[in-house]
Amino acid sequence: MNKRRWLVHIVARALAHRKGRTILLLAVLTMASSLATALGIVSSSMGKRVAEEVRKYGANLVIVPEMARLNVGSGGLNFGEISEPEYLEQHKVENALAKSGLKAGRSFHLRGALHFRKGDVMVEGINFADIRQLFPWWQIRGQWPTVGEAVVGHDVADRYGMKTGETVELTGPEQTVRLRISGIVSTGGEEDDLLFLALPELQRVLGLEDRLTSVRLLVTAEGDSHSLGSRAAALQSLYSGARVTEVRQIARTSEGLLVKVKLLMLLVTAVVLISAGSSVTGTMSTTVLERSKEIGLMKAMGGTRWGVMLIFCSEAAMLGILGGIAGYFFGSVIAQFITRTVFSAPAEFAPWFAGISLLVSLFLALLGSLGPMVSVFRLDPVRSLRGE
Repeated sequence: MNKRRWLVHIVARALAHRKGRTILLLAVLTMASSLATALGIVSSSMGKRVAEEVRKYGANLVIVPEMARLNVGSGGLNFGEISEPEYLEQHKVENALAKSGLKAGRSFHLRGALHFRKGDVMVEGINFADIRQLFPWWQIRGQWPTVGEAVVGHDVADRYGMKTGETVELTGPEQTVRLRISGIVSTGGEEDDLLFLALPELQRVLGLEDRLTSVRLLVTAEGDSHSLGSRAAALQSLYSGARVTEVRQIARTSEGLLVKVKLLMLLVTAVVLISAGSSVTGTMSTTVLERSKEIGLMKAMGGTRWGVMLIFCSEAAMLGILGGIAGYFFGSVIAQFITRTVFSAPAEFAPWFAGISLLVSLFLALLGSLGPMVSVFRLDPVRSLRGE
């Protein structure tokens, strides 16, 4: 029997001989690693779940043009400022977004007024495909428009008696356009007081080709408000004629709450790991005291201190591996139960958490055995055989 097989044989027999303590250590290591695994999987699943929910709040960055301001007054009189609207240049916005490398959902907007019947109606040019992704809460009674069609806000429809399927004629500075109303939108916000048509079409009618009044972006900042702010600042530096601002305070609050919940999970895991480490240390110390004569006999028969320590290290490592494997499976089950109960959704399959479970269990087993192994190293074989 070579040394490696002899070592495995000794370790296995030693663990089997002390079934009670072996089961206790395995239970402690399994509990600690399973909790670390479960909280890790739940935390990861929560992050993705909250990111999906946050998308429902819509854009979190908006790009608007700087306003041209003119001071009004003379001498000691100051009547304030008047502002003239400016526009974003669409191609410059697209270039700035490309240079920033920002991966975000986006929607381009152009707002203006068109003559309808005896007055003006506020209209907004948009890309409907982008709107459906960024603003999923829009409720359309009817259908989303195609070429030559538009949707009208609920309040505008009531004010002018517009109905789905009706054709309206709108007049702008450059031309007149006839559009079929394909649906009526209701959001409970300012959209209810607007008429929406395709962006290129409104740009032609207003004579504002390549012009925008705003751009809305949906950037996932993963709960880090500083990250979102830095991205806004970086984007603004690429387009000096624009102002990039943050919106969506509710979503930022949700992301901040997620960070706090993750911190709470981390603290709970730390407390459990410390308790488990203390339990392992106490159990291993008791084992060393009980086996002092056995250790003295091995040293008296020619075993070196490092050789004896290797046996105890191997025992701890074997317990750590077994506890880590069991902890991963139990932790996955616990994570599934928590996510299904709290989020009504299954936890993500994360096989790489098996490595974390093994590392946690091995770390606790070896760290908890460190003190007892030092005692083994210092143990005097003569005194131990005398029972002192």
